[in-house]
Amino acid sequence: MKDKIIQKSADLYFKYGIKNVTMDQIARELGISKKTIYQHFSGKENLVSETVNYIFDQIQTQIDQICMMKLNPYQELFRIKDVIKENLKHSNTSPQYQLKKYYPEIAVSLEQKKFNSIMECLEHNLKKGIKQGYYKDDLDKEFIKRMYFVNTINLSNPELFPPELFDKNDTMEMFLKMFLSGISTKKGRKKLKELVASN
Repeated sequence: MKDKIIQKSADLYFKYGIKNVTMDQIARELGISKKTIYQHFSGKENLVSETVNYIFDQIQTQIDQICMMKLNPYQELFRIKDVIKENLKHSNTSPQYQLKKYYPEIAVSLEQKKFNSIMECLEHNLKKGIKQGYYKDDLDKEFIKRMYFVNTINLSNPELFPPELFDKNDTMEMFLKMFLSGISTKKGRKKLKELVASN
């Protein structure tokens, strides 16, 4: 039952926004009493925290699986982009910015988890790309990783990229192409061009 509550909460948060979804609404959608929810969660903040961590863990598991595959560094990052896109495709709101506004402690914890995940993923990806001759070998990896993190986080900022002007999938795609082109060798840019053309 706890897992069902978390899964339903995730669906509703994406659809209507974290702030707008009430415990009554979640109970009604599941056909259970609100009391049943409180048997598993101390309150809405506790439910939001567990739901956010559940979503993160689901995405992280898929990313880990991609990193274990023998893909070239470009395929790897485009696959990861597709995983994130697929998991967030039903989101009509900006959960990250609602978290910052209404649940700042949860937002800080999630951002730290994202940071650690991206640092580890990019370290693996950059080493692979340099070794295979696709990325420049004189890159400042720590700077590059942090630039990637800052930019990917800001792409979902509705104040910087208003949804009426920017499609979230297009902005992610454009950023990734620009980022990869900037760190690539001539050989790498050729490979990147082939990959983009094939997709």
